[in-house]
Amino acid sequence: MVHLWGSRAKEETEISKSALGECAAGDIAVVLAGDKLDSNLVYLGCQMAKGARRKVHLVHVIEVPRALPLKAVLSQESERADHLLSAAMEIARKVGSDPIAEVVQARDAGPAIVDEARDHHCGLLLIGLTRPTIGKTHADLDRTVAYVLANAPCRVWLVQDPPAQTTIAK
Repeated sequence: MVHLWGSRAKEETEISKSALGECAAGDIAVVLAGDKLDSNLVYLGCQMAKGARRKVHLVHVIEVPRALPLKAVLSQESERADHLLSAAMEIARKVGSDPIAEVVQARDAGPAIVDEARDHHCGLLLIGLTRPTIGKTHADLDRTVAYVLANAPCRVWLVQDPPAQTTIAK
């Protein structure tokens, strides 16, 4: 058999595997933070996982205040997490992926995300960062992203949206 042109499926598989790194092993974790980037990250992660024949782990971390026990029931945050994961699962199904959704309660999001990536032997972790309007900083998210970038056991793709443009009233 002679192949004059590579098949599209083979090409997509190779691209997806190269995204995972040299070893091309491990699942893909997508961190859901409730930002407008979530749907893009889920779509991207599911497309890559589908091409590389890997699983997708959708992870949302609920940060529990230190004044409460770690296993405290936070109903408002749990409802928000359920909504985020339901929307992400719908996107994943449209792509043709069967993801694993998880909600983790932790004191700090960074270590929890790294632990999830390690526990599931992930080869790639997708995380988003939406910068606030020009001139403002977002220290909490920067702290989480910095921790993940410094400690993740796998490749990390950080997708960042530009700051929201403010209009000047005349």
